[in-house]
Amino acid sequence: MNVVEAELVDRQEPPETERPGVRLRHVRVLGVVGTLLALLTMGAALGLGVLMLFGTTLLMAAGATLAWPFVFSSEFTQFVFGAPQVSFFKLFLLFLSAGAILKMFRKVR
Repeated sequence: MNVVEAELVDRQEPPETERPGVRLRHVRVLGVVGTLLALLTMGAALGLGVLMLFGTTLLMAAGATLAWPFVFSSEFTQFVFGAPQVSFFKLFLLFLSAGAILKMFRKVR
């Protein structure tokens, strides 16, 4: 059986090995402009990630939204989507779900 004993350390005594301190004096220089640039960088990274994940689906939904009024009547659109005009978000979800279903039936190589 192992026994572990706790050692009480007095905080008044300096530690045996002094750790180097990290000084962040330059952080104050960033200010509002640096913060806005950092937020823009994060937003650009998020936008690029969304385009990488959903780029083709977004493009197909945008094309279908533009072509829908020329192909289908407003009565048909009212029957299918519940509104006389088709919304981009509904077509995006339709294409996203159709793509997920098609990927489930695709053969794995």
